[in-house]
Amino acid sequence: MFSLFRKEITSFFGSLTGYLIAFVFLIGNGLFLWVFPGNFNILDNGYSTLDTYFSLAPWIFLFLIPALTMRLFAEEKRLGTLEVLVTRPLSLFQLVWSKYMAGVVLVLICLLPTLIYFYSVYSLGNPVGNWDSGAAWGSFIGLFFLAAVYVAIGLFSSSLTDNPVFSFILSLFLSYLFYVGIEQVASLNLSVALNEFFIRLGINEHYLSISRGVVDSRDVIYFLSLTFFFLVLTSMTLQLRQKKWKKQLQKLVTLMAGLIILSYLSGFFFFRLDLTSEKRYSLSDLAKEMVQQLDAPVKIDLFLDGELPAGFRKLQGAVKEKIQDMNAFSRERIRFELHDPYKMTENQKERDQLFDRLITLGLQPTDLRLKQDEGTVTKLIFPGAVIRYKDYEIGVNLLSNNQNLPSEVNLNNSIEKLEFEFSRAFKQLLNDERPVVAFLKGQDELSNSETQDIRQSLMENYEVKDLKSTQLVNGKTIPKVLIVADPSRPFEEQDKFYIDQYLMRGGNLLWLIDPVQVSLDSLSRGETTLAFPRDLNLMDQFFKYGIRVNPDLLQDVECLMIPVNTSLDANNPKYTPAPWYFSPLLTPSQDHEISRNLNRIESEFVSSIDTVGKNPNLKKSVILHTSLYSRKLRTPFEVSLQSINNPPARNLFQDKLLPVGVLVEGIFPSVFQNRMVDQFNLQGIDLLSESKPAKMIVLADGSLIANQVTHRNGQIQTLPLGYDRYSRQTFGNKEFMVNAINYLSDDLGIMSLRSQVFKIRLLDKVKIREQRLFWQTLNIVLPLVLISLFGLIFNLVRRYKYHR
Repeated sequence: MFSLFRKEITSFFGSLTGYLIAFVFLIGNGLFLWVFPGNFNILDNGYSTLDTYFSLAPWIFLFLIPALTMRLFAEEKRLGTLEVLVTRPLSLFQLVWSKYMAGVVLVLICLLPTLIYFYSVYSLGNPVGNWDSGAAWGSFIGLFFLAAVYVAIGLFSSSLTDNPVFSFILSLFLSYLFYVGIEQVASLNLSVALNEFFIRLGINEHYLSISRGVVDSRDVIYFLSLTFFFLVLTSMTLQLRQKKWKKQLQKLVTLMAGLIILSYLSGFFFFRLDLTSEKRYSLSDLAKEMVQQLDAPVKIDLFLDGELPAGFRKLQGAVKEKIQDMNAFSRERIRFELHDPYKMTENQKERDQLFDRLITLGLQPTDLRLKQDEGTVTKLIFPGAVIRYKDYEIGVNLLSNNQNLPSEVNLNNSIEKLEFEFSRAFKQLLNDERPVVAFLKGQDELSNSETQDIRQSLMENYEVKDLKSTQLVNGKTIPKVLIVADPSRPFEEQDKFYIDQYLMRGGNLLWLIDPVQVSLDSLSRGETTLAFPRDLNLMDQFFKYGIRVNPDLLQDVECLMIPVNTSLDANNPKYTPAPWYFSPLLTPSQDHEISRNLNRIESEFVSSIDTVGKNPNLKKSVILHTSLYSRKLRTPFEVSLQSINNPPARNLFQDKLLPVGVLVEGIFPSVFQNRMVDQFNLQGIDLLSESKPAKMIVLADGSLIANQVTHRNGQIQTLPLGYDRYSRQTFGNKEFMVNAINYLSDDLGIMSLRSQVFKIRLLDKVKIREQRLFWQTLNIVLPLVLISLFGLIFNLVRRYKYHR
């Protein structure tokens, strides 16, 4: 066997054809990955990864490996030496195995010079070494398994003929057929079971999984089984020369039955090794449980195709990978299709209808600027997906669009929360009953028109009601979350009692409180107003729950800009943006899943919050705070627009990260413990002195949940929550509020999936710009030099050995 193995290696490096094949492979890889512009170009993509190499390699293998294997048996047949080999004291399988190992080693020799790509990406990382080596080596394992299958197919093709050219063509066809051809059959209108069978029969499904750095035992068994199948088939083909048809047919049937049983069993007993540094392809137990509950096929349409920048292509690939991860644990197939809305129809009217339908489903369009030969082109894209399950469909936005962050960070944040977005959507599709979210009424809270935008957003997942305090604990359905939106009238003891007992029974509270009263009407008329403390009779209740809302006002250097008339001519006003320090742009905490990766929050006349007490049963987390440059003002305090002309000195803003939003969760003590409650417990409910596990969020600004309301032509119009009509920016108020309510109502822990962190790995743009030619030359020329040097040493050693 070793003699045959050595013969094939010597034959390859002893002829010009072998070097030509290796050179074509290395030059093709080098040009596509480092020189030619396009989706495969590593330098243009800007990410410190070799994903494009592992995406391109299977297609180059389609030509390389058939060229390497076409002569292994065909040449023996043509020269008549196969009969001599068969008479040797070797079994046919040993003969096949020696040829196969030679083919695998030849492929590995051609692959080894490409390790220079690893060094290049490592060196170009920003900073140097900023790349995921575990994922790269895991992907290399997948590439080896793919090569092993292609060599087995090439060996089988070579055993069928004495014509190397025909062997090459047949091997190319069979490799393509198993790589993507069989999978294409699943695109026909077949049954779900047949579609699943053909998808899993093809190589592409398994290679996509393992080439990411995820070693799944089912994929390993598939590659080993397919390799073994073609090797045995090759051995049987050689045995057919002995006219033992029936015996070989029985062996083939037995082999196929055994491999099918093995593949079936591997679906029940499997393991996955995620070699990536952040375990980005490992699903949480919650996500696994969610997809395992799906009892019907799922169709996901992703509207993110066509000509896209590298970052959006990375997001597109991450969506595909996440769906593949979910398919690994789902009982039912999750199908996936890419769509370019501009190519789905040529008719403009139908296209507009499609866009309107996507917007109706909740997909938020965004402008995308593309650089083309004719200049910069702007087009509207919908970076989201529509999920169809049974008779339901739901839209999912996948792009985090924080205007204060670079595009690379936004896209990375989007990739981080893919598992959260899909899990939340599946939960919504699986649950027919919607929990109740109630707005408290009775203390002059915000009107329905002032909370219209957040109400409409909540109606997608919740049943939204208006309730009085007396309806919280005696109704058939206790609200999952109670929202107290900017009350302006003091709470009676009866109201406080029922809210307290609602919390004791496991209810969850979202307080939006203004502890300071400011007359906005006076300010709008240009008058001076007085900010003074507002007594809502809640301080004792908050204090018992571990919170103190301070009756102060906060100013912040990071604030809204408002238009101010700077013209001296009253007839020709000129408006100039000026900072309004009483409208801080609050910063969501990056340490909690509610507020992580959100845009800044628009506020007005906000106050500070302190946490008090050391109750071990309560956990307190700051989820919203000011910037590094803020200050407190004691009230009463005179507020006037004239302060814009005389802004406070910058050195006065010495306070940092002042809390304005706090989450408290755990077991709360009752405010009415050991108190006589008969006078306001008119419903005669049982007094609970300690709560079930519950959650409460306190925000020291009632306007955080309020959308602006305008009156035009006698009609009321509402602006989106968080929208500033002067700067025309939309801040993160709505997403923050929705996240807060989702967290309060989340019993499963889906919101915890928002805490995933993936490191951004980018290439050094300065190095690429200044040293582009060097790295292109290095990755094209050096692999050729290495393979030439190897061949030279090999032949010199061989010549020296036989000359002696």
